[in-house]
Amino acid sequence: MRLQAGRLLCDDTVLALLAGQPPKSELLLQAVSGSSYLAAADGGAAIALSVGRRPDLLIGDFDSLSAARLAECREAGCEILTLPAAKDLTDGEFLLQTLYERGWRRFLILGALGGRIDQMLANISCAEKLAREEAEVLLIHDDVLLCPLYAENEPRELTLYGFGGKTLSLLSLSEVCDKIELSGFEYSLNGTLARRQTLGISNVVRSEAATIRLTGGSLLVCLNL
Repeated sequence: MRLQAGRLLCDDTVLALLAGQPPKSELLLQAVSGSSYLAAADGGAAIALSVGRRPDLLIGDFDSLSAARLAECREAGCEILTLPAAKDLTDGEFLLQTLYERGWRRFLILGALGGRIDQMLANISCAEKLAREEAEVLLIHDDVLLCPLYAENEPRELTLYGFGGKTLSLLSLSEVCDKIELSGFEYSLNGTLARRQTLGISNVVRSEAATIRLTGGSLLVCLNL
């Protein structure tokens, strides 16, 4: 997996907007307006509408999107799936699951971070689930980017281009990440990382191309922008 500063979207990437804290970054708002396919969960549609972009797919029980905004999407011909208020999945998880079932394997998710801590943790869990199903997932807000990596049968790599000087932390989401190899960082690591361990906190990117290689386990990469 490759991540380049200033370039977030590829043609095969779906931009998913959840109903959390909206971004203020001009780069992120440009990504919303310029996305080739955009899907929103409930109030996430307001992020798109604020920059003149209507969702291609809108899913939710619409308790956080105004009736006027919903009507605007309907009049524009958006595909709309209405969910019941009482359900076992959040609107965001239902949206991500639907996109995966429709064949999407690269996700850029906005509106997943900030705001309620319980919703934010739930969104990170949903992203990890996608990573376990071999999808490439980025959750991004104005000042942070999260990327879950999962390796089981073969190693997974994430290469960062153009992020020199940025602070990066690694957290194990599984009991143990069997082996992590770092190249291009202030501190090297060639070993395991366990849950409830702070060994991976506050590293620094030191090269134009820095690589994280995971042999086994579930790892959360946290890049401070």
